[in-house]
Amino acid sequence: MGESQTVVEPPSPRKVALVASCLLNQNAKVCQGANYPGVVSPVVEALRNRGYLLQQLPCPELAFAGARRWWAVYEQYDTPAYRAHCRRLAQAIAPLIEKYLRHGDEVILIGLDGSPSTGVRFTSSQPQWGGRPNRPEDDWEIVPRRGIWIEELEAELARRGLPPIPATGWALDMGRFDEAGSRQDLNEFLDGRP
Repeated sequence: MGESQTVVEPPSPRKVALVASCLLNQNAKVCQGANYPGVVSPVVEALRNRGYLLQQLPCPELAFAGARRWWAVYEQYDTPAYRAHCRRLAQAIAPLIEKYLRHGDEVILIGLDGSPSTGVRFTSSQPQWGGRPNRPEDDWEIVPRRGIWIEELEAELARRGLPPIPATGWALDMGRFDEAGSRQDLNEFLDGRP
């Protein structure tokens, strides 16, 4: 008798959303930084309604400075030690992202705009900040720039010869949060995908 061979079809390409940790776990935010109980449900709903598999990225700030850390801006995290920490995290997660991309999956990134680490379109900046966090209200600026974690993740993917990942950010850390505007931005980004 001849051997029976089963042909396994490769799974069809998937839609994968790399999501900033604090969007899927608000408890990862700095003290008093959470705006939602648990997950940021509008982000999760928008992605799931469009068939995305959610892949939670690690939280570099939580892993680096712990749950009792205080708020900071880009310049405070822009240190050799923090960048090395973010590079190690990027090297750990990059093989999974590479596998998705090489398989032909659609991969997008949803960051947290205004964050010094996971900002995609914008990050917080205040070159004079340092030391004890006795800051007046809203004395930082929001500038168009990637956060440090996103910079290091994108650099690692580029080192592997991978294309840039389409990305947007949920504007939770922009000072005055506008949920309706954030929903509209996210929906426009997602609906503009091929």
